Amino acid sequence: MTAATQASGLRPAPPPQGMRVPTLHRTAGAPAPAPNAYRASLRAALLHACRPWALDAWTVAALAALGQGQRCREGARIVVAGEAPASSLWLLVSGRVSLGQLDGHARWRQSRELHAGDWIDAGSAWTGASPAETALALEPCLVHEFPMSALLPLCAEHADLTRALLACVATRGREAVLERQALMTQDIMGRLASWLLQHATPQADGCASLQLRQQKKDLASELGVTPETLSRSLRQLQQQGLLDMKGYRLSVTDLPGLQQLAERRPTRDLR
Repeated sequence: MTAATQASGLRPAPPPQGMRVPTLHRTAGAPAPAPNAYRASLRAALLHACRPWALDAWTVAALAALGQGQRCREGARIVVAGEAPASSLWLLVSGRVSLGQLDGHARWRQSRELHAGDWIDAGSAWTGASPAETALALEPCLVHEFPMSALLPLCAEHADLTRALLACVATRGREAVLERQALMTQDIMGRLASWLLQHATPQADGCASLQLRQQKKDLASELGVTPETLSRSLRQLQQQGLLDMKGYRLSVTDLPGLQQLAERRPTRDLR
């Protein structure tokens, strides 16, 4: 646990079923990243996190010099929902992180998965609110903590940095609204089609491909359905000729058809 985290009084949440490590900590016995290599990775993650804003090299270097990086093991909690007011921004430098919460049966419910270059929590610290979701490391990760006490003076000097960071918060807020609208207005096939279009990589042959790196139960939780419903929906897409599946490797074989499905609205009365 970092000094800033300790000072904020955060306490670990009850561990999800099957998770081994309940709190954020450095990997036992592992050396810290080589300074030059880590700074390069951090700068790349910052550029990705702040896109499409093109921060100049000096601002990126000044931002990268703030705070400190941490190694955390699989199952570590990086931020904990509802525990204490946030005082830092958190960035994922490498690895994968699950955002979500425990349900009433102590089962982990994922809302989305994060990858290198994603903000883990870019919003709570601006208002001093508690994080809305817990961030759980799905594998060994490198994360970087930017304390607001050091970040605010830098923002006061660089308006472009302030715009970029607030744009990140606004973008995530807009995405949350669109996700909520999708849950209200799209059936599972439409939500799944939209998710595939968002995450698949287009290929030169007009198709798109995707390697699922999360368990299907976590994707089902993200889409608001049961794992059985997700598996049935994937099979239906394959039967319709829109998707080809080989284990966790998915190939979108009909992009226009999948786009049409994503834009379809259910015929039921939504009033």
